[in-house]
Amino acid sequence: MEWTEVDTVGPGPKMLFPMAWSLLPLVGGLLLFIKSDSLLATSFLAAGIMLSLFAVWIGATSMPGRVDMLVLLISPFAAFCLFFQPPILVQAAIALVVWTINYRTASFLSALSGKSYRCKWDPRVPLPQIDGATYMHRKWAARPLFRIGKNMVRGIRVNNEIMLEADAPITFTFSEE
Repeated sequence: MEWTEVDTVGPGPKMLFPMAWSLLPLVGGLLLFIKSDSLLATSFLAAGIMLSLFAVWIGATSMPGRVDMLVLLISPFAAFCLFFQPPILVQAAIALVVWTINYRTASFLSALSGKSYRCKWDPRVPLPQIDGATYMHRKWAARPLFRIGKNMVRGIRVNNEIMLEADAPITFTFSEE
């Protein structure tokens, strides 16, 4: 089985603008907290979190299968929790931690763009058992199949050809039984 390197179009700069604009309401909310503890400041923090989530969403939809859903769910829950009006320092900490998580996720997605590896696959052949792999599906499907560390292997169709796509090539060893 031979892997070929393929140039892919990634999210790159498309994530940059929403991520940069998310800083404006985030900093504005933090500055409003200095003046007074108000619902407007909380709203600005929540808006900053959701704008940073929008940037990550752009990257996650253009490069599917690389971000876990739990990472994407942190932002709406944190923005919702801010409206329960915890103390000012807790609100600021929640907003900054969630924005940092979104920034790291966007940075990870931006770094992955550019290349991936593909190999042809017969869908009738079951996926091999690999030690240390986390399987989402045991049979080929056009979705994420399994993960080995940070290397995600996905099933794709390109020009009616069925393939596996991965962030880095994997060596499969088949045993004759």
